[in-house]
Amino acid sequence: MYIGMKQDTRAKETTTEEARHVNSVSEIAQSTNGTRSFQGTISKTRVYGNGHWMTLFAMVEDLSILEPVGEVYGKVFQRSNYDPTDDIAKAFNNCKQLARDLKRQRPSRRRLPAAIYLSFPDPQVMEELIRLYFNMFESCYRIIYQPSFIMEYRRCVNQLEIADSSFLLQLILVMTAAGRLHGDITIRNDIAAKAQTWIHIAQTWISAPLEKDRLTLKSIQVQCLLLLCRQIYQVGADLVWISAGSLIRMAMHMGLHQDPNNLEDMNELQKQIRRRLWYTILEMNVQAALDSGMSPMIRDADYNTQPPSDASDSHLLQVAKQQQRPHQEEGGEEETEADELHEGSTRSSLQAILVKSLPLRLEVTRIINSLQEEPTYEHILTIGNKLAFACGEVVAMFDQAASTIVDLPARRFAQSYCIHLIRRFPLCLHFRYAVKSRKNFLYSHSQKVSLEAALDIISLLDDHVYGRLLLSGSGMFRDIVTRVAVLIFLELCPDPEAEVSNAAKRRYRERQTLLLQDAQRLVRYAEDRIREGETSVKTYVFLRLMMAQAEARFNGSSLTESNTTKVLKHALDKCEKMLNDRLAATKINDHEADSGHFLETWTLNGMSASHSEFEIENFNEIDFDFLSEQFPSQWVDQTWF
Repeated sequence: MYIGMKQDTRAKETTTEEARHVNSVSEIAQSTNGTRSFQGTISKTRVYGNGHWMTLFAMVEDLSILEPVGEVYGKVFQRSNYDPTDDIAKAFNNCKQLARDLKRQRPSRRRLPAAIYLSFPDPQVMEELIRLYFNMFESCYRIIYQPSFIMEYRRCVNQLEIADSSFLLQLILVMTAAGRLHGDITIRNDIAAKAQTWIHIAQTWISAPLEKDRLTLKSIQVQCLLLLCRQIYQVGADLVWISAGSLIRMAMHMGLHQDPNNLEDMNELQKQIRRRLWYTILEMNVQAALDSGMSPMIRDADYNTQPPSDASDSHLLQVAKQQQRPHQEEGGEEETEADELHEGSTRSSLQAILVKSLPLRLEVTRIINSLQEEPTYEHILTIGNKLAFACGEVVAMFDQAASTIVDLPARRFAQSYCIHLIRRFPLCLHFRYAVKSRKNFLYSHSQKVSLEAALDIISLLDDHVYGRLLLSGSGMFRDIVTRVAVLIFLELCPDPEAEVSNAAKRRYRERQTLLLQDAQRLVRYAEDRIREGETSVKTYVFLRLMMAQAEARFNGSSLTESNTTKVLKHALDKCEKMLNDRLAATKINDHEADSGHFLETWTLNGMSASHSEFEIENFNEIDFDFLSEQFPSQWVDQTWF
């Protein structure tokens, strides 16, 4: 009785585009339908434990002393058969409408700047970017249910002013992420020029005072896309772990950490979308924690959400159509249009492969980043063996899953993405012991494991599409110029005492030839990163010095002080030239840009939208330039790597 005061059905309050496809869908994947063990309260989009004040109604509803009040409350607020002439019902509805009107006046409830649509590319390019995003990024991160996204895009593409803010942000961030992968360099550059502003718009929307209307799956999806784009374009990428923690809390507040079977009834499509999102958030969190040197802040026991089904979006859509067709005559044309961008996406996700090793990788990350105590090497070997077995399973399962991807570039990108997400964990787990192996042969196993993982990650550069992320990205996308580079150059520079004979030197030379080629590739890669947007020159200069030392050792000599100075001067001169060329190109682009472009008109004092086709009255525009100080392109005050 009293829980009903706030506990409306989630399906009514948070109807998303995903639910439009399915009103009643049978179970597609095998799921547990056992006794529900959920202890707490579900209110609209939120889930509460017994510490929240709303749970007290369930505790006191059986008390007889409150029955008269409860009966009156139920008659007034919970009945659905209002008489239009009922004064009480009329007053109640008027109060609710006035409350909604008041809430709409809040700045966080207002729509995005109207002129933002002027920055979008033409529809053909937009469709190319959408298709590229789903073919590539959704292979491992399952953020958006593709059919519903495309349907909403089709409805709004010619009238974007009717789209809600959360969908527009999804569209912006989908284009931002995919822009880096587009085959046309002109389009890549155009999206890159807008990416910083688009990301700042999304970040500002997310950072606004959070209200209950933001607790939706769409808002969760926007945050996931935002974290991905921030790493791709080096926008506060070093702080992604902080944002990932906020995202996890928001997801838990919405009950994503509880399996849908434990919540109120929902169709299978809704369940799968919630499971996909939860495990995507966990994956993003563990990757960010590894990069930040911090704990994942969540344990396997903190959630009971089942792994998502391996069913593809296409399969879910077809089942939804079959279930809807006998009961619904309308919508056929809309579904056909949705298929235009959806065609060919029949593959299953690799998320199921990643999920299997996720609890282990959470534990490994806690061990790597523990600030309290150093684990014993025996424990490192034990958990390292488990991780090696999990990585082997991933490779085997990937070979089977990837065979369903017809598009060769998409298949290769998916493989690169999956390998990178997995292989960086043994690299980090064994790295410190690989360094120790230089002085203690007992750690030689770690040296071998780390080197193999490093070579696997270097091989990702062979994928020219995924390589674009490695050239421009930060966070996990800069692994190659950190631990990988150090391991390669340490291997190329053994201690002189180890070279005990000419025969040993010849064997060493034969082994090191291929490693020297990898090292040369690393230096070129670091140089290319500066051309693509890196602002710190420390990494490139360091690798040039290490390369000079490795080449000298390879040729049986040593690097003199004069040669070191010469290499250092040459490296810095090259860096200065590359940065000057980039700065000159930026000034040219700024000069050629339309001074009336909407991005130039955003100010803290507001923007006049009188010339805009999509004018929004009383909208105080926001100057997003202030975010450039909070999220600079690259944090230059850092260690050499």
